[in-house]
Amino acid sequence: MSTSPSPVFSSAVGPVRVGQLWQDMAPDMVDRERMLRVLALTDTHAECVVERDKQGTAGRKARPLALRRFATSAFKLIEDVVDDADQALYARFLAATTGVQGANPSPVEYATAALRVHHELAAEAARTQG
Repeated sequence: MSTSPSPVFSSAVGPVRVGQLWQDMAPDMVDRERMLRVLALTDTHAECVVERDKQGTAGRKARPLALRRFATSAFKLIEDVVDDADQALYARFLAATTGVQGANPSPVEYATAALRVHHELAAEAARTQG
């Protein structure tokens, strides 16, 4: 199994990726709040570790799960992974919104700051492509 962050597509929720946290929605697992972290992927299966379980199985590896099951109601995505590129973009948007001044900034001021970053990113992308 690969430990690379390469996504494997799951039609209902998008790509299943290493590092994601999923809740097991099986009727007998919901009350246990069983959460699985994806460790590795093949073309057809995900290798996961139990990250949380009220019945004490946390830390154990789950049996490999068919990727097609993630596209059903059997699992619910709880936490996605953040790519390095996404993290850098997030930091730019966060800096712009935290830079909004005033005692009581309005939602419009936050949106304007985010829109300014969006325009900057679009201009940067246009420069690198052309």
